Amino acid sequence: MEERDISMGSGWKMTIRMDVDKYDKQFIEIAKVRKDRKIGRFKLNPRYAKKLGEELIKVGEELEKEGSLGDDSPESMEE
Repeated sequence: MEERDISMGSGWKMTIRMDVDKYDKQFIEIAKVRKDRKIGRFKLNPRYAKKLGEELIKVGEELEKEGSLGDDSPESMEE
């Protein structure tokens, strides 16, 4: 899996990539990055990636219905 970037504005981005820990176990690293420095990191067991994605979509849909996404959501940027 190649590294993926999500632009968050103001020089921030989120990166998602596969990695292996010192015990040779795979994990997905989700990191908040600015100026090529990882500020915050989260390690996710790959077996939960699909479930996390599904839950994030549900949260996004709920926020969209409430009008809480604001003008900087990716959906509004595409238009």
